[in-house]
Amino acid sequence: MQLEKHSLLHNFVRFVSATISSLLVFCLYSIVDGLFISHGVGEYALSAVNLALPFMNLLFAIGVIFAVGSSTIIAIYLGQGKGEKASSLFSQNVALLLCTGLVISVLAFLFLTPFARILGAQGVTLDYTRHYLMGLAPFSVCFILSNSLEVLVKTDGYPRLAIISVVTGCLTNCVLDWVAIFVLGWGTFGAAVATGISQLVTCVIYFSHFLRGHSTFRLVRFKMDWSIYRRLIPLGIPDGMTELFNGVMIFLFNRTILQQIGQDGLVSYTIIAYVNTLVVNLMVGVAQGAQPLVSYQLGRRNLAGCRTLLRYGFCTIAGFTVLCLAGLYLFASPIATIFLGADNAALTNYSVFALRRYLLCYAFLGSNILISGFLTAVEWPQASIILSAGRGLILQAGCLFILALTFGGDSIWFAPALSEAICLVLSISFLRRFWSKKAAQEKHSVKTTSRQSA
Repeated sequence: MQLEKHSLLHNFVRFVSATISSLLVFCLYSIVDGLFISHGVGEYALSAVNLALPFMNLLFAIGVIFAVGSSTIIAIYLGQGKGEKASSLFSQNVALLLCTGLVISVLAFLFLTPFARILGAQGVTLDYTRHYLMGLAPFSVCFILSNSLEVLVKTDGYPRLAIISVVTGCLTNCVLDWVAIFVLGWGTFGAAVATGISQLVTCVIYFSHFLRGHSTFRLVRFKMDWSIYRRLIPLGIPDGMTELFNGVMIFLFNRTILQQIGQDGLVSYTIIAYVNTLVVNLMVGVAQGAQPLVSYQLGRRNLAGCRTLLRYGFCTIAGFTVLCLAGLYLFASPIATIFLGADNAALTNYSVFALRRYLLCYAFLGSNILISGFLTAVEWPQASIILSAGRGLILQAGCLFILALTFGGDSIWFAPALSEAICLVLSISFLRRFWSKKAAQEKHSVKTTSRQSA
């Protein structure tokens, strides 16, 4: 990483902007699928895509766990001047993800219908969901590797390549979606295949980078070191849990909505899920973009640099929070209309009603994600895991069920805001504890040095 040539602010802007851009474009894959399916197949087919989203979240979560964990360790290795160890870890990680993706593909094909039913598909949505999963399954390894390599390319110091790769994949997806749905008439299966091929394209671009030989770390022969995963997996779990729990919460919301509101409520939540994916990726982009920089400074024992990067992160999150709250509240109606068209007035109005209540969680979400990512970057994975599990599943699921049982269907849209607010209290507590511990360590180090000098 050529980080010494530029200031912390320059590197922060460069890495964060690249990460945000690539993540936002990356999440356009599912949104493009949704728009084409909604207008080319129907709104209930759109619901089927939402039902299948937890499967995609699982694939992304696996990629993120290994990407963030290996990225953090690789960045520390590079900060310590251990390039050979970085290349060995990168190579064995790629091999492991290849095998994992192939296993998932086989299992998805063998248990396609039971899996679709578990996700909540029934009646008119069952065939749509099965077809979508059938199109995704062969490309499982591409989803996992693309998401993982996108993070590692930025760790290698090439954030622009990540943007180029993701934009190329998104454009490929748009073109193939149109061909598959409107020309070939392949429906949800065609939309899924288009998305899978676009992921394959990004993988080819990333591998070409690491095979050309000018990267800081590269594919090399390696001896499998399973012990490194005792360090790697805990570092990646918090971010992976954020992605995985997003899928779990979509699943739980789907179930609760079907019971409390009905099929039309599921259509409204599908739109909210797309919006939520954009906002979450925007906030995650700040956290993930800063992570390799923080880890690099940690490897150099520059805690002042870590603190400065965290301050930059909070300022960026604050700006995005205001933008998201104001923008989504004002443009809730046009957003719903984009998916549903002008002929579904009643469903559009309810979608606006639900979205404006759900978006209150964005007042707290960004800070929680940033603090969790920072604690991962400085190798405090236990605290980060607690925060990810709390905000991603435990607190939100608890608030969802309590509100649904106590106040009825429409109250469930406030569940994310309540859970994120509670989690922010925990996040601030963990962050203060981290800085207090580091201050105590520095004080002890100064005393020890003074005694040795005396």
